[in-house]
Amino acid sequence: MNSLHLGKFAILNNKIEQSLPQGINDYAVLIFAGDNGVSLENFSSYPPLTSRDIVMSHLKGESPTAALLNRLGKQEIMVDVGLCHKVNDDKILQRNIARGSNNFLYNDALEKAQVEKGIEVGLSAWEDVAAEKFDIIGVGEIGIGNTLCAAGLAAIITGLELEYLVGSGSASDKVINKKIDILSKAINLRSLDPNDVIDLLARFGGLELAALTGFILAAVKNKKIIMLDGYVTAVAALLASRIDSGVPSFLIAPSTTGEPGHGPVLEQLGLKPVFDFAVNYGEGLVAAIALFLAEVLFQ
Repeated sequence: MNSLHLGKFAILNNKIEQSLPQGINDYAVLIFAGDNGVSLENFSSYPPLTSRDIVMSHLKGESPTAALLNRLGKQEIMVDVGLCHKVNDDKILQRNIARGSNNFLYNDALEKAQVEKGIEVGLSAWEDVAAEKFDIIGVGEIGIGNTLCAAGLAAIITGLELEYLVGSGSASDKVINKKIDILSKAINLRSLDPNDVIDLLARFGGLELAALTGFILAAVKNKKIIMLDGYVTAVAALLASRIDSGVPSFLIAPSTTGEPGHGPVLEQLGLKPVFDFAVNYGEGLVAAIALFLAEVLFQ
């Protein structure tokens, strides 16, 4: 893990000082969880539609993100917006809209009404988080297959070739060609408008991306700084920016990941990563690390 880039310190410094002149006293990481039907194509190292197991590791404090936040005395807020299997735990916010999305290789991932409900979950989650009066909030996601959903969305919005946007995700590099093939077929089957956020989310999913988009919009409306996590959260931010052009002014990108599309998406947002972490994980981990460092720097 490398240190803070001094040349980029001003980016972080300006956003924090303008929004938080009192410094950072408290923060949390909010994670939206869902399952994606396209995971049935078996390109992930995780079994399809089993995101519940990952969520459970967080709720038990066993995941790296949860362990770090517990050590720091900070909250991880988990929201079920689209898990295939229900999690019976008081520590998760039950906001499920559908038990997973459809496989977008054959059908649209979601109905437009479901997308709208997903965005509304994100908007309303703001009230749950705002009540805690956090100074800054990190966002993350859990959803097997959602890096492929994110790559499809990024391809349509940026116009870049899939080869520049698709990575291995949680699997090995051997699956990249398979993932590109899945996305190519899915895109060729559809007429897509890069400016129609609702339609794009309906085509590719997932509900965790829709909820992230809504939450980012709510945070920006309330002039709250958001610490992004990895590729998927960056794509959600890009979607939000198509609805509200002021979104990037309230975002901090902590680092890039191993996903090749992450850098181009941040460029579209006009963001430069402030830290240089050798972490390709997701699940809010990079957001949590960056929030801790920001707290130390801006107490």
